[in-house]
Amino acid sequence: MKVKMRIPILSILLLSMFACGSDNLSNSKAEKVISKCLELKPELRKANLRIGKATFSNKEYDQELLSKYIALTDQGYLEMELLKDITTGWRKGTQEYEVKLSEKALEYMHQIPENGNLAVAKTFAYEVDKVLEVQEIPSMNSATVKVQYKAVDITPFSIFSKKDPKEFLIDDLKMRKTSNGWKYCEDF
Repeated sequence: MKVKMRIPILSILLLSMFACGSDNLSNSKAEKVISKCLELKPELRKANLRIGKATFSNKEYDQELLSKYIALTDQGYLEMELLKDITTGWRKGTQEYEVKLSEKALEYMHQIPENGNLAVAKTFAYEVDKVLEVQEIPSMNSATVKVQYKAVDITPFSIFSKKDPKEFLIDDLKMRKTSNGWKYCEDF
């Protein structure tokens, strides 16, 4: 009789252990939660560019920057007019341009100053490529999730980005466990 009673009790204990395991944070569950948050609040990368009067010296950095402006002008996103080409003095080799945004560029602008000279352009957004690792911390009802992102919605202005959109971004995120499941952002 004692042997027969142990089997049902043991099976109930095993079933309850597996049922409790469903609250564990898996890679796929973490990816769904983070992706949903990115849909609600996208992770956008932006870059600054000068509009109005822009000066480029003969230094290598400025010449690389000028080539980016010229490339966008050739593609029809910017309009540039040479105002001054300084050939003497300590500013020798410096060029001053008047830079304007074309109609074609407006859809990629995040912020256009009314009287300033620094516009903010959208360069690309990130989405989850895959979740690499999940480390739960049960005592704190939290988890550290290592996520690999990839760039999407790459705009022509991505040439100004400090981050290369072709490279993956790997980041550690904190998630918390609530009575409604795992959360990353406030709304989801």
